[in-house]
Amino acid sequence: MGARRARDDEVARWREHGWILLEGLVPTQEIDAAVDDLYLQFPRAEAYHADPAGETERRLGRPAPVDEFPWPTEGPGFRHDQHRWQGAFPFPGTGALNRLVVHPSIVDFATRALDSADLRLYQAQVSAKYAGITNYEQPMHTDRNHSWLPAIGEAPWWHLEGFLYLSDVGPTTAPTHLVSVRDSTHRRTTTPLVMPDRDPDLYRAEQGAAGLRGSYLAYRPDVFHRAVDLTEPHGARFLLNASYKVAGQDWVGYHTMQSRSTSPDWVAFVEGSTPAELALFGFPLPGHPVWSAALLDATQRLYPRLDTAPWRAMLSD
Repeated sequence: MGARRARDDEVARWREHGWILLEGLVPTQEIDAAVDDLYLQFPRAEAYHADPAGETERRLGRPAPVDEFPWPTEGPGFRHDQHRWQGAFPFPGTGALNRLVVHPSIVDFATRALDSADLRLYQAQVSAKYAGITNYEQPMHTDRNHSWLPAIGEAPWWHLEGFLYLSDVGPTTAPTHLVSVRDSTHRRTTTPLVMPDRDPDLYRAEQGAAGLRGSYLAYRPDVFHRAVDLTEPHGARFLLNASYKVAGQDWVGYHTMQSRSTSPDWVAFVEGSTPAELALFGFPLPGHPVWSAALLDATQRLYPRLDTAPWRAMLSD
């Protein structure tokens, strides 16, 4: 089964309800082709659960204890160990995992959902969860820490959060729980965090976004959502975070990828990308006034295998 485009009704649902699980957006064959790269970042579930302490020390070393807010053991909280296993783009390996960040089916959906062909990636990372590390349950919240400005529940939306499932996500492997904006309208402009005892109706309205690998979960910045605990014995869950914003919205941000511009994995990614794919990272398109013959020559030395013909063709005489 090949890649597909999101249907118009799926884009409409994202706008009307605030979130959508695009099931099977990316073919499972493409996901499975990237798992070798994924396991350069994280241990396989069976390897981790066979030796949790050893795998953690081999991969992450022995990090110092974290002085964090003392969340209760039971119930929702933002616990440091919920995010122990993460990896930032660009990823090492064959490059297959990197290509998923700019997968045409995902970019097409983001372009239509945000109603703009000029987009930027502002989040790109992979994450893993393994059963038994911590309680992964969180309180209902919106992602206010991704923007200087609030999301007020009205178009236009400047950005969307997106997660591509790199493993099958079932009811016991921590599917994100979300609430339609239709069920939370009166809360969207008041608080970014709601505990269960403050608004049990909000929790009763939540839905779990379980889906097969290759599905893409996208939600608006004003959507209440939360992580839930991973209860599958010896289970694990792997996600690729690829989130987009409309270009020029400097108040929205999270990851700054230029800090990894000297990485050989970034160089290889650039050399295998189109101008439109590179533009998602802020790389100037052909015809941008920054370009000159001298700058293109210098850029070619940074990325020897990059086909600079599209940029050179747009240079003014």
